Amino acid sequence: MAKVDKRRRNARPSKYKPRSPDQLARKRELWAARSSDRERAKRTDEEAALIERLAELETALREAGQDGIHKQRHVTPLEDIEDDAKRFHVLKARVERLEALWSINKRRRETRGKIIIGGALLAEAGDAHFEGDDELLARLVDILDRRVERVRDRLTVRELLGDVPLPLRPGGDVNEDAQSALQAAGEPLPDFDLMAESALAQEAGGELLPSEVDPDYADLDPAWRAA
Repeated sequence: MAKVDKRRRNARPSKYKPRSPDQLARKRELWAARSSDRERAKRTDEEAALIERLAELETALREAGQDGIHKQRHVTPLEDIEDDAKRFHVLKARVERLEALWSINKRRRETRGKIIIGGALLAEAGDAHFEGDDELLARLVDILDRRVERVRDRLTVRELLGDVPLPLRPGGDVNEDAQSALQAAGEPLPDFDLMAESALAQEAGGELLPSEVDPDYADLDPAWRAA
């Protein structure tokens, strides 16, 4: 097979004429226009999806007894925003806000549902106990013993159920006191001096917050202030 000199193989003149500067500029304009059209179509699809999601969130919040965006004062309707970019950003911000509201609403509903379930079980166990049937109560104690780990939570539950035989820590003795259970579990002991100051402050009309007694009680501060 004869060897071909690569330097001479493509030496023949091209049949394509080089593009003029005007042609190159026109080509760049066409590419820019097509890119702009693609971006506009993408933005339109995203805006349609956001509008649909906004309507879903508005409906869900309304059914849950909460107002969404349109019940607020000084809210500009989307159709009154002429600038496309501004309308898209406003729409996106509203959807993000309602997503956050819906997430909070779901957590509240879940918490309320858990409270309702727990209250119903406690009421049923109490009624059965007064009738001499402690099977459900024993079952609850067994579940709590397997599911609840913190000493303070176990102490609260045990007192709520009328000092049922629930150890204050997993694997602990039923007769173990709270201080020993806290030490054995490695949980910090309450500041008894601060608790005494709290009692004195209450007598003097002071406003010592629960979180100042124990950081674990910080979630009680708002209700404490309201009271």
